[in-house]
Amino acid sequence: MNRRSWSLIALCGLMLSASATELRIMSWNIGRAVGANNPNTDQQPYVAKIANYLKPDIWILHEVGGNASGWNPLDQEAALISFVQMNLTYYGNNPQPGRDFYVYANRNSDGWISSAIISRYRFIEVSDVNIGSPNRGLTMGWIDVPGTNGLGVFGAHFKAGGYTNDAVRRQTNAERTRDEVRQWRIRHRRSAYVLGGDLNENEDPDLNSLFDIGGILPDGRTYAPISTVKSARLRDHMPIDAMDGKRTYKVTTRNSELRNRFDYLLTSETEWGRDRITVLEAIVFNTRRFPDGMLPDGFDINDSPSASDHAPVFLRVRIDRWGAGSNWGGGNAPEPGTLLQVLIMAGGSLIYLRLRRRA
Repeated sequence: MNRRSWSLIALCGLMLSASATELRIMSWNIGRAVGANNPNTDQQPYVAKIANYLKPDIWILHEVGGNASGWNPLDQEAALISFVQMNLTYYGNNPQPGRDFYVYANRNSDGWISSAIISRYRFIEVSDVNIGSPNRGLTMGWIDVPGTNGLGVFGAHFKAGGYTNDAVRRQTNAERTRDEVRQWRIRHRRSAYVLGGDLNENEDPDLNSLFDIGGILPDGRTYAPISTVKSARLRDHMPIDAMDGKRTYKVTTRNSELRNRFDYLLTSETEWGRDRITVLEAIVFNTRRFPDGMLPDGFDINDSPSASDHAPVFLRVRIDRWGAGSNWGGGNAPEPGTLLQVLIMAGGSLIYLRLRRRA
């Protein structure tokens, strides 16, 4: 067997074992900017402007809907499709649903709003489940991202408010979300996953919480909704804005100070047997939080407050596919991939033929 043949086999094996995909992901409460039930249409150009700048391959949306009661998920999907086709130029000319992008709106709702996913890549599976009042549900997608074992995408919008009853419901939202993600992990043992949400709380010690973190609720449970969600082996990458701030709410034209950190985009932890996510960039995009003269070209300081009272959270990530030769998380892949087996067999055949010729 000549040196060139060995080099080819080695190169193919290296390519198979080092498969990686770069992906852009955004989670954003768009403040009823897009929907089928009297949305805030004046916000749409600003939402589109920011989306076209960040160019998310996968977009987890919250507060899809409007100001009139009556939630029909198919109508909401139609509104999202129209928004993409009319406003999102990064999908190219005349993008078609089911070919150029894919949309799913949660079937659960509080009657006015809920969450949704817009993806450049097709859904292998997509569904939702109730996680308690206010009944906006947990959106659950498994997306066929090229070069991966599929990516799990979760979206949630927890109960708002600082009263005790709000905290009880928010903790319930968190516990049910954690349980659903844990079950999904078992069913999809090779896939990485992300969770984007307006979770309406923060546990950062330098920020004020809506309710006492670690406090005991009337039903005896400990209140810690963010930690509860993260216990489903999710990591917080602490995205920051251009002035190193991490708060995402409330974006306002009155001043540049935000009140809370409510919005999250969490990724699965690195573990043996599962695709690995490496975060390359983690930002909170807020036009009111750029140093003088540093706004991206074409943006105005008031674009973010004109879009929503929440700032989007954005991650640019690399996903390494678990396969032959993978060794992160404390182990090695137990078996080579099918293509690698073919290469090994082909190499063996070449060696056999070479030896036979010598004989």
